[in-house]
Amino acid sequence: MQRFALFAASILLLVFTGPGFAQERVRQPPGQSSDQPAPKVKVVVPAPAAPVADQNAEDRRTFARRPSPEEDAIRETAKKYIAAFTAGDAKAAAGIYTADAEYIDPHGVTYEGRQAIEDLLATFFKTHPERKLDLLIDSIRIVSPTVAIEDGVSIVTTSKETPPQSFQYTAVHVKSDGHWQTASVRDRVLNSPRQHRAQLSQLDWLIGDWVHEGDDALVHFSCHPVDNGHFLARKFTVQVAGQHTMTGVQRIGWDPLAGKFRAWVFDSDGGFSEGYWRHEGDDWILKLTGVTPDGQSASCTSIYTFVDGRTMTFRSVHHEVGGIELPDSAPVTIVRQPPQIETTAQ
Repeated sequence: MQRFALFAASILLLVFTGPGFAQERVRQPPGQSSDQPAPKVKVVVPAPAAPVADQNAEDRRTFARRPSPEEDAIRETAKKYIAAFTAGDAKAAAGIYTADAEYIDPHGVTYEGRQAIEDLLATFFKTHPERKLDLLIDSIRIVSPTVAIEDGVSIVTTSKETPPQSFQYTAVHVKSDGHWQTASVRDRVLNSPRQHRAQLSQLDWLIGDWVHEGDDALVHFSCHPVDNGHFLARKFTVQVAGQHTMTGVQRIGWDPLAGKFRAWVFDSDGGFSEGYWRHEGDDWILKLTGVTPDGQSASCTSIYTFVDGRTMTFRSVHHEVGGIELPDSAPVTIVRQPPQIETTAQ
């Protein structure tokens, strides 16, 4: 039973770390026969990695100047608008605009006044119940104590089956009675849009902290956007029977030449792999090929199924190491919020 748990854990790790680590984990520890159970060792849970979802803002703080309180206030306005847009609350979304604001859509049509903008949003929300919005702010310029200009890219998704659309926008904000409101927004179609960030929004369900806890293995990964939102980084930590800890990262990006999501995986034992993600029905499928730490070729196919906001499942199939085919894994459940685990004093 213990050997089966270790083997199942090794298949699980394939999803996070690539082919190298799985091959290493199925070996018996030195001095232990194949039919002897491994000793029970309490798993010590590492503290989850700090979220890096706002990595772009942190980069600006580190390498440029720190945003002013006025810029922070304008960013908060953008967050409120996104929340209202996602909730389908046209009145709240229009509430960020001044009473005489104007919105110019990508076709050059102008909507004048807050009420006209609210009516436009209400119609859009009703037509697209699965809509989603993301705003990627490129710059905020404070041109006077009461006027600011914001430039960025808006990414609008209308359904799971429809690719996201990207628009370049310019917004003019005014400050009145101590509060910033939006006086004007103009959307423009990108002449040569880079679809990296828009395409990656299809994988937003991966973002966050996730954990799988087995009988004697624990896997934790944290997924967040990096590099101006053009990539996702999935940092992982693995413990098996308290005997070995592995860390590493998987980077996911959009390949515009192939029209696919690519993945690159590197682990702390020296294994690495690369491959492609693809979407089939309710499943996301990751096919990886790589090299183990001791130089053997390896490959696997991992199948993810998004269940709900807190749960996903996966299974591994077509797993080979050094030309030897390994059994497929049974479905495994991964949860977003890790359970409270008793830790061992160090």
